Amino acid sequence: MKYSLGIDLGTTYSVMAVVDESGKPVVLPNKEGQNTTPSVVYFGGQEPVVGEEAKDYQSMGSENVAAFFKRSMGEKYYRQEFNGKTYDTIELSSLVLKKLKSDAELQLGQVITDAVITVPAYFNNSQREATIKAGERAGLHVLRIINEPTAAAISYGMRDGQSKNVMVYDLGGGTFDVTVAAIKEESIDVLATDGDHNLGGKDWDDCLTMHVSERFREDYGLDPMDDDEAFNSILVSCEKAKKTLSARGATTVRVACGGKSGTYELTQALFEDLTSHLIERTWKLSEHALEQAGLKWQDLAEIILVGGSTRMPMIAKYIEKSTGKKPKTGHNVDEVVALGAAIQASIEAAHKEKKRPVFSLGPARKIHDVMSHSLGMVAKNTDATRFINSKIIAKNKPIPATEKKPFKIQTSPSGGNALEIYILQGESERPLDCTILGKYVVSNITHVPKGQAVIEVSYSYDQNGVVKVMAHERSTGGQLPITIEELTDDLSWTDAAPPASEVVYQQMSVLIAIDLSGSMSGRPLREAQKAAVRFVEDMNLEHTSVGLIGFADDSLVTLDLSQSDKDLAREIDRFRTLFDRGKVGYGNWGEPFTDANKLLSGIEGPRFLIVLTDGVWDRPKESIDAAHRCHKAGIEVIAVGFGEANRHFLKEIETADENALNTDITQLVSSFSKIAQVLTESGLSYKKQQKLQFFN
Repeated sequence: MKYSLGIDLGTTYSVMAVVDESGKPVVLPNKEGQNTTPSVVYFGGQEPVVGEEAKDYQSMGSENVAAFFKRSMGEKYYRQEFNGKTYDTIELSSLVLKKLKSDAELQLGQVITDAVITVPAYFNNSQREATIKAGERAGLHVLRIINEPTAAAISYGMRDGQSKNVMVYDLGGGTFDVTVAAIKEESIDVLATDGDHNLGGKDWDDCLTMHVSERFREDYGLDPMDDDEAFNSILVSCEKAKKTLSARGATTVRVACGGKSGTYELTQALFEDLTSHLIERTWKLSEHALEQAGLKWQDLAEIILVGGSTRMPMIAKYIEKSTGKKPKTGHNVDEVVALGAAIQASIEAAHKEKKRPVFSLGPARKIHDVMSHSLGMVAKNTDATRFINSKIIAKNKPIPATEKKPFKIQTSPSGGNALEIYILQGESERPLDCTILGKYVVSNITHVPKGQAVIEVSYSYDQNGVVKVMAHERSTGGQLPITIEELTDDLSWTDAAPPASEVVYQQMSVLIAIDLSGSMSGRPLREAQKAAVRFVEDMNLEHTSVGLIGFADDSLVTLDLSQSDKDLAREIDRFRTLFDRGKVGYGNWGEPFTDANKLLSGIEGPRFLIVLTDGVWDRPKESIDAAHRCHKAGIEVIAVGFGEANRHFLKEIETADENALNTDITQLVSSFSKIAQVLTESGLSYKKQQKLQFFN
């Protein structure tokens, strides 16, 4: 018998399953005999190691470990470097998939080529495409990718033959999805789905980690979050504590840092109090999905819990209290998604071989899934006063789905006729609040001597929820080539009124100075790097040069002004190395203004210095004087502070009051994105002068 693999590629743990010779879906244990494989990779040896051994190294605080990378799946600039080699999320995920494939082959005694891989229902196009690429890189032919809650519904529907409406509440290690489905005799129809791919069990772990770290800091004056080894150890201990609290009323966590150690008791009641806001986030999404499905709570026969994090007693208790319904938990929440994927893999493989799938537990049902994001494009509103997201395929419409739109364009006899379309995913009418999939360019359009050429553009979601765009000439019926070009701008122009005249760009120079003092250890530096990456992504590098400075006891220009996104991404990633090696020290004696003044001296056009800091500087007067010299030179200073940053000091070093931003660590990325948007708008010259403003 030829097997096809069903894979639940999870944030924290992954599971694989097949339909066996008797027609029953079964989970395959890995080489170590475990049904779940940690989605963790260790790079300390000659070859990468995936699974339990890698997780052990993670618990010991090893820096040679990659984990939780599924949360960044599809992100353009996500990179990790180990042993001189750079890995993106596709490569890291492929290593996990290779491990599962190899272990399955060992168990089954045959080469595995075909697989169905599950993804969070709320994954967008780039995340879905990245998952498929990871499977292909692992040597798998990806028959299909399906949404995790849908896979759970498939497994549940096979075991329960009754027709009913159900909600699948899927809380995994790193993602949350909720799906409302109608299970029928012949089919499983997904009615609506919602979720958040940055909400999962890890966030519950993080709440415990923050709590015990704060208590340790109060007791000993040391912050274990500044020590990578201590921080990683606490993370693993808190994950274990979360699991213990699912079975017992109390447990303890030991924290060791800087030669000090402390033991802290955690109770279920405390845990629930610390994380109540997280459950409320899942519930708002659940209520929205139910509303989108056109149902009320009394219309649901079952609320099915899926995902390892639903083992926390607080989840079932909250749901029962909110709805009066006791959620269904009579299945293995870790394995049900993989079992559903295995059933779908068997169906897909049988269809490919034109055979009828055979299952011992019940009949094969047709799956009618939906897409969790609307598909649209940038267009002008009816009176051409602003740009909007013109929705083409609505969220929660059954997939596969296709819609067509005609375009009329003037053509030139000299050739080079092309049509540019900016494709979006999201619900907001404002394009910048949506995910920008890219600029799709339709080329080789035939010249029409009189009148306009009419181009029929088809927009589709395929069965995987992946976007497909095709174009045909109406006059000839011929298909036109389409290329997806990398965006050279961030579409910030869509926030302005459509210009009546040509837009003129001013060449702009921006320096980003990041505080590398000791207080930036751990998460603060990681978030600062993410913010800098987001800023570069959101800027139009065709008309902007960006440079980088790191400062602590000293100041160091790490990259001169550059318009290369690759160079900028590489050097932003290198801030971690600079910090670890103490290249600029770990204190607060330095300042970046002197270097910035030198670097920007004599350069024409708008010049900006963005300073990111999280604490108090040791020589504030000298730093303020140096900042004022930048002001006199015409360099606009933007100060972004978080943590212990002093607002009065920020106002002293910035150029204008609106340029001093006090934020927190969770808002750094969005703050830098807003700065990029405003700077980009300030670089556009229209007939009417625009005012540069920043907002908290």
